[in-house]
Amino acid sequence: MTRELLAYYAQDREHGRLREGRDRLEFWRTQDVLRRMLPPAPARVLDVGGGTGAHAEWLAADGYEVELLDPVPLHVERAAEVTEVTARLGDTRRSPVPDASVDTVLLLGPLYHLAERAGRVRRRRPSRGRAVRAGGRLLAVRRRRRLARRPGTRSPRPNAHQG
Repeated sequence: MTRELLAYYAQDREHGRLREGRDRLEFWRTQDVLRRMLPPAPARVLDVGGGTGAHAEWLAADGYEVELLDPVPLHVERAAEVTEVTARLGDTRRSPVPDASVDTVLLLGPLYHLAERAGRVRRRRPSRGRAVRAGGRLLAVRRRRRLARRPGTRSPRPNAHQG
């Protein structure tokens, strides 16, 4: 993670992004899709790059055992406040989670921070994919390149992801 991204996330804008305002539609749509794709609770879910725990919160409420990894210390601190969620500092490259120990790995945010093609290709099969048990799922979201943007730049469209 670059210093620029860490500085951006240190501004604490991410906590409310999916919980309120115009990004609620993204939250609801993701929640709807995940509820159809996840194994039934109680299953073990690893939320890599899970931010402040917006998705981890409802997953835990639905009965899943949720562990969240994020490379931003402030995000981990916020996510640790969510009841029934284990939050740790880490990312797709450095994880305390053993191989073949979870039913589902979620990558709902980390891939769109890989702006260079070499990084995207290298992470096509992230190391956290090894954490999934046989028969489990790795669920990832990737933004189209024309919609992706780096913090501090203008959005190409008014409804593009903020950060």
